[in-house]
Amino acid sequence: MSRHAIVIGAGLAGSSAADRLAERGWSISLIDRAPGPGQGASGNLAGVLRPLPSLDDNPLARLTRAGFAQTRAHCRTLAAAGLPLRWGQTGVLHLARDDRHAETQRRVVERHQPAVDELRCVDRAQASQLAGWPVANGGWWFPGGGWVDPASLCRANLAHRATAITPHYGRPVERIEHRADLWHALDAAGAVIAAAPILILANAGDARRFAPAAHLPLRAARGQVSHLPAEEDSAPAIVVCRLGYVTPTIDGRRCAGATFAVDDHDTALRSADHAENLARLDFMLPGYGRGLRAEDLDGRVGFRPLSPDRLPMIGAVADAAALAPSRPAPPLADLPRLPGLYLINGFGARGIVWSALAGELLACLIDGTPPPISDDLVSAVDPGRFLLRGRGQQRRRPANDRGARP
Repeated sequence: MSRHAIVIGAGLAGSSAADRLAERGWSISLIDRAPGPGQGASGNLAGVLRPLPSLDDNPLARLTRAGFAQTRAHCRTLAAAGLPLRWGQTGVLHLARDDRHAETQRRVVERHQPAVDELRCVDRAQASQLAGWPVANGGWWFPGGGWVDPASLCRANLAHRATAITPHYGRPVERIEHRADLWHALDAAGAVIAAAPILILANAGDARRFAPAAHLPLRAARGQVSHLPAEEDSAPAIVVCRLGYVTPTIDGRRCAGATFAVDDHDTALRSADHAENLARLDFMLPGYGRGLRAEDLDGRVGFRPLSPDRLPMIGAVADAAALAPSRPAPPLADLPRLPGLYLINGFGARGIVWSALAGELLACLIDGTPPPISDDLVSAVDPGRFLLRGRGQQRRRPANDRGARP
């Protein structure tokens, strides 16, 4: 089989998949309707890079921890290569919402015993000192966390292996077809933009327009970020989170947000959403937004692809039409798959922390090499999982008896 793949979508998901496959010797045809990379959900000025621990170390916690480590290492690699990545390892302060949450944070650190340079609890005085502003509670301190400009990460990913990636910007894909063992991406006039044995859908909620992916329960979550005027070297010089986030100063602005509204398709900035972000800012840093008016603020609206279980979708796309409704569903590993069709999608608000790990995992699945995460996590993000829910299902075979993944 030719080592050539089409990637539809040049955001965090698509650019990461393209970079990881290109490193393995694949040639990539990258297609996006926008005139350049990172102009959809990945186009915000900055986002937060940090894990999300839990007491039970559930799949979400494990994926964000693995994703955080992978993204941080990847960003260091890109920066060391002199690529156009903008990020800052300023540290992230995740303040407790209330006393009960503070106790949960303390128990998480006590139970899992992370290294102090990865995560530790700080009291209110220490948190206020870190933030450079009086705060109401202590919380988690992630010294290695920070912020990332997601569009710059997309550009850096594509510049990393530029000779192996052929971009097709400003080319909306109207439909996809599989014939003669190749996937074809066609425009509205029926012209072939690219053809290859592998096709990867990294185009957020737009993936459901294509018939083979129409069964996927992808939804769009509208997020509005507010841009606050800020002087250089003003506090906070770190990222602060508490039911929202605020970044350090970046080019005379700091980001505060973000709203989260599922199936809200309004593209216009709304003063009510800026007011909501200012309320979150006051909850994080009491009094910090005094004098700011919602109607005076600028910002950005983005639409993030979301799955029902808040986990990403990474892997081979199942052939929904091949499943007989009257029969029990097979084990996940035995689901019929569409040959050569893959998905990297559904990141929600965690595109930065998951993108590098997701790209690496997808490249391993396509190339047949060991994945960077455990088998149960590979299954947890398999797009086929949604076809098994709500149906009778045959008992799964043990993990060591599942055979090779498609």
